[in-house]
Amino acid sequence: MSERVAELRRAREKSHFLRLSAVVVAVGIAWAWLTGGPLLGRLPAERRWENFKNFAAELVPSPVRKSGNWSDAGPWAWELLTDEGFLALATTLGIATAAIILSASLVLPLLPLASRELSRPDPFGLWAGRTGRFRRWIRKVPGPVTRFGFVLARAVPEYIVAFLLIALLGLQVWPLVLALAIHNLGILGRLWGEVVENAEPAAARHALAAGQSREGAFLSRILPENFNRFLIYFFYRWETCVKDATVLGMLGLLTLGKLIALSKGFFWDRMFFYILLGASVILIGDLLSTFLRRKLR
Repeated sequence: MSERVAELRRAREKSHFLRLSAVVVAVGIAWAWLTGGPLLGRLPAERRWENFKNFAAELVPSPVRKSGNWSDAGPWAWELLTDEGFLALATTLGIATAAIILSASLVLPLLPLASRELSRPDPFGLWAGRTGRFRRWIRKVPGPVTRFGFVLARAVPEYIVAFLLIALLGLQVWPLVLALAIHNLGILGRLWGEVVENAEPAAARHALAAGQSREGAFLSRILPENFNRFLIYFFYRWETCVKDATVLGMLGLLTLGKLIALSKGFFWDRMFFYILLGASVILIGDLLSTFLRRKLR
């Protein structure tokens, strides 16, 4: 038995490139570890522990620190919510929701063009009839152009796009919505495109053979069969949009990000409260996504 195992091990495929890459990575890690500065800075361990305890104590709501009674945290949290918290939360959710809906509305009609199977002259290997050389060439162009557009849209960070749009349009909601929509156009295009590429082709092939157009086969076969997967990616990107809208608020618009930035360094308890508020929205969105997918399965 051991001889058989040894024989199989000798006969296995070997990649010299992978072995060389592993050596280069190991050497790079060792060089960075030996020549770099200390990872934890020059503060002694006791000082770092004191800093951590002071920071953790500052996270406790200020009325609770004074009275020692956690029942005082409720009125304090409600005051933060009614002051600017609800408005900032609504703005954050509005930006994220508008951006992801705009992205999805733009990506969905482009998927038949972006799909390598649907956009080629013979979709899913089916003969599409006699076509001239020019029409076959035209059929080959939209797919690569659309996929390149998706790559270009997600290549530029949304923070930079938002900064440029604010310079053009002024400090308002729409520059942030458009920046997130452009960035997620490329990401949703890639994710949903992978769903279309990996979809079971039998139903779509039958629809095409029965005379349906490529768009009709996509809408009547591929989209319904894989709708849950489309929904998963939609809510995943929506959650990311909520977090990105929070960060983009630091550019000056009243979102949770602006409140977090104003609280940092002075009111750590408020900052922590706004962070938890944003996290609770993500949790609710995840529960909603799970509920919808179970109902639609």
